[in-house]
Amino acid sequence: MSTARSVLRRSWPVLLGVLLLCQVARASPPGPQDESIRARLKACLLMGEMQCVVDQYLLLKDLGRMPGWLVAFQNAFAVANRRAGECEKVARAIHEGLRELAQKPVFIRFTVEGDFKQLGFDVTSNGVVVRNLQVAPTGQHVAVKLGDKVIDAYTGLVGLPLREYLARLSTVPGSRVIHEVVDEL
Repeated sequence: MSTARSVLRRSWPVLLGVLLLCQVARASPPGPQDESIRARLKACLLMGEMQCVVDQYLLLKDLGRMPGWLVAFQNAFAVANRRAGECEKVARAIHEGLRELAQKPVFIRFTVEGDFKQLGFDVTSNGVVVRNLQVAPTGQHVAVKLGDKVIDAYTGLVGLPLREYLARLSTVPGSRVIHEVVDEL
């Protein structure tokens, strides 16, 4: 069992990078302009053959080991980062990772207006709130926005539509959460 965990731990960063490539490949299937490795990568993605995808990604990038930005990107989604005070570090790692994967992310800041600055995030299961995690005791939180999705350690790489993310942020009655896109942290 520990061998399986070890293999999974070593291959997880590659798989995470591949997940983002899946979205790109599905939007643009292999074409005559693609060199053979990129075409095979896209074909593997379309077939859902994960091991094939990993192999082709490593060939495409000619990697012997994972680059630091990809390791940081993968680590940004760790459960340990789902706590107050980690959001800036996480947002920077996600932002850089998405930029390296040819995406156009932006930072988004959430601020609590009111007398009480506590900010929480509702965790749901089957549409029912099962717990509330403290995001920021100071009323300031940052995440990454990609298109209409907000991505942070609480949402995972899949992210949540901005409207749903805002609905999951919670504060005390009488306070409200505002958000703004910011150029840098």
